[in-house]
Amino acid sequence: MEGKRVGSIREALCALCRVLSVCGSNCDPETFRKAKFNRPEAALDFWTLLYCILKQICSRNDSTPSGDEKGIHDNQIRYVKCILQIQGYGRPAFYSLSDDGTEGSREILLAFSWLLDKVKILERMLEKNKVHFGDEFTFCMCSQEKTGAVKDTNAVTKTEVDVRHLQWLNGRLRLCQRNLHAAHMEKCNILYKIHSYTQGIHNDQKARHLSPMELEFLRHPEINKLPQCLALENSYLEAYMEWKRLESVYWQWMETVLESTSEDECTTSTQNAINTYIEFSNGFEPRSNLNYIKELHKSFSDVHDQFHELLSRRMLRWQEQVKEMESNLSVKETCLTMKKINREVRKKTEHAQHQRDQVTASHGSYRLVLRGKKSKEAVHKDADRNYSQATDLIKILEAAASKLEAEYQNLQDKSRKELDEITENLEGIVCIPPARS
Repeated sequence: MEGKRVGSIREALCALCRVLSVCGSNCDPETFRKAKFNRPEAALDFWTLLYCILKQICSRNDSTPSGDEKGIHDNQIRYVKCILQIQGYGRPAFYSLSDDGTEGSREILLAFSWLLDKVKILERMLEKNKVHFGDEFTFCMCSQEKTGAVKDTNAVTKTEVDVRHLQWLNGRLRLCQRNLHAAHMEKCNILYKIHSYTQGIHNDQKARHLSPMELEFLRHPEINKLPQCLALENSYLEAYMEWKRLESVYWQWMETVLESTSEDECTTSTQNAINTYIEFSNGFEPRSNLNYIKELHKSFSDVHDQFHELLSRRMLRWQEQVKEMESNLSVKETCLTMKKINREVRKKTEHAQHQRDQVTASHGSYRLVLRGKKSKEAVHKDADRNYSQATDLIKILEAAASKLEAEYQNLQDKSRKELDEITENLEGIVCIPPARS
């Protein structure tokens, strides 16, 4: 029975390692076994594994930290700690590990298993590395937060900036934007020609036409790598299916890892000294997080109190208005007025809810599909295999564009007013603002 269990966990680890090879990892089941017993030789391999996974699914660029070999390892470890803290991983013993990568293989194994369960790293890696056929696009209307490196503004303020240079950069940016738009339109025209000319020759009942990659494979079968890419992706998917079949065995094995994990005395003294790692333009720099948390808690408490105070004032004002309305109107008129108000509020909330649901349902990866010669281009969502007209997505984008245009006009008017106020205090200077665009 014990031998059968050992064989099952080895099969599960083999399947897991095969799926992890999609990110370029060369880990094997022996590395997991060494990490269970906290062997130091497995620590660096696990740090590299976590770095490759998180860099692929979390980073917006594929650049690697520059520097010598030791510096690269230090930055990799700090990057992993940064991403794990952002994701919410809270074991203090993990953050107290040194940045040289020579210890703590069991703690890193626990962090990896947490990512496996909470962040769904396998599914996200397979989604990011799937074979693209050339007619897919991603539709996303989510607001993106401004993240990135913290820049030193002192050097910028000390040096004088020539306005003509900024105008030249603005013109260059507009030219690049036009070229990009023209190239995108040309791509759309070519894609439409491919879909229309190959209509009806594909055995797929949903698409009925070839994709650009399939057409390239038919034209140059000797140099095209589509079969190799599909075979590699198929092997990853087979390994993932095998992993899902044996996943419960892995988590049973992780229970034995937790049982063998003993908290060292040094980790208890460092529970309140976890460092947060912030990315700068020249690397990663740690800073203490305790004071920052206290400031955030105080700010949150102040905002919470102000919100409840404002809410109570609004409720009192509303009750006074209702009482005044009831005293001036009859019971029947009051009921009719309240029904009218409730109807208007329900109408506005339903409209907002419908817009939010429409944007949320449209989020995801799509494939362009030509439904017919007389019909318009349709989009096929890969997530749940449903179809929607491209005009529906165009309407969502047009609504968002109109909101941005209105916001841009408001900011432009505000800037003109501020500029007029500044020029009123200047004698002998005439400021001619640019014409409305």
